[in-house]
Amino acid sequence: MKSKIRISKELTFVLAIIIMPFSIAIMTKANMGLSMIAAPTYIISEKASFLTYGQTEYIFQALVLALMCVAVGKFKLSYLTSFATAVIYGSILDFFIWCLRDLTVEALWLRIFLFVFGMVLTSLGVALFMNTYLAPCAYDYFVRTVVQEKKLDLRKFKIGFDAVFLIISITLTLVLFHKFIGITWGTLIIVLCNGNIIAFFNKQFEKHFEFFARFKKLEEKF
Repeated sequence: MKSKIRISKELTFVLAIIIMPFSIAIMTKANMGLSMIAAPTYIISEKASFLTYGQTEYIFQALVLALMCVAVGKFKLSYLTSFATAVIYGSILDFFIWCLRDLTVEALWLRIFLFVFGMVLTSLGVALFMNTYLAPCAYDYFVRTVVQEKKLDLRKFKIGFDAVFLIISITLTLVLFHKFIGITWGTLIIVLCNGNIIAFFNKQFEKHFEFFARFKKLEEKF
């Protein structure tokens, strides 16, 4: 039997925190729709010119974390690690958007390619985050923590969580712009495909990779 490739969970986190914002920056350039999770902060940043997309991300994620504390009825210092992830994520997102600032994408085939490429990379990033113990961004951390603390059904709660964000996205774009910004038919494609793509990557990871904690004592704290 072929031995699996060993990769540390810490490196997995680094890869995820780079791949995720890069994929969002690519999809923003494609202008064919974002996920309902990424759309609210994009919509707000497009209206509030004094805030970058990345800055809006970690401000919004701080609100999500505050809501999480209310939902579970407690606060732990470890929750702040998710905010730290959000700040890193937002900063890297702004960096990639700056790098792509002069990229003009007009050809339809190129927009479709960037959209699909970004969607696949986003799913890869999510799958990587699922194989590390370090705190993910606030959205996934919110779902994981509330489900664990309240003993809820993960699938049902995640569907409800995504539905709420879709409503927020639609409300924001219609109130702020009176038209659809960030939310298009591409968002529906993401909803339909993301779960299957993430499952595909997870299956490949289980088959070909072995994830291990280089810092076991740190893992125990999380």
